[in-house]
Amino acid sequence: MKKSYHVKFLTNKPEDIDLAEAVCKKCEDYYKLEKGRAATREDAAAIILELPEGKTRYDKFVMAILDEANTPIGLIDVVADYPKTGEWIIGLLLLVPEARSGGMGRVLHEVIREWAQDSGADSLRVGVLKSNGTAAGFWSHLGYEHQGDKTIQVGGRENEVEVLTRKIDKA
Repeated sequence: MKKSYHVKFLTNKPEDIDLAEAVCKKCEDYYKLEKGRAATREDAAAIILELPEGKTRYDKFVMAILDEANTPIGLIDVVADYPKTGEWIIGLLLLVPEARSGGMGRVLHEVIREWAQDSGADSLRVGVLKSNGTAAGFWSHLGYEHQGDKTIQVGGRENEVEVLTRKIDKA
């Protein structure tokens, strides 16, 4: 039987933070890599509320991926025209462990790519923790190329990040 999924755009409402928190807590493996600890409600709220410098809440889109029972199984965080006009950054594409490796990540990426393309973007950008080899392979398989490395501070922890980009054709 084919499963159906849908997307809910998240706001700062407590019930939306609950959805984000449910995904974050199930993705303990990612949070241990990034922060060295399990996710908290504050981490979930930060995904929804924190904005890159110079951006507004109208530039950032945070979505929960829900299954047919309305159980949250993923999170997407996208910022339009960041860090430059025409480039969209995928700040997060996070799936709970039981939703990984089934092709959903590729499908979600394609939706993001088409959305960015339809909105006039010419490239997508993502930062991948160097300690997350599985994610690096995923993004590479989707055609992303190495643009550089950076060191970032996340929750008092220093992380090495590989910056990857992918050109997209104009719509």
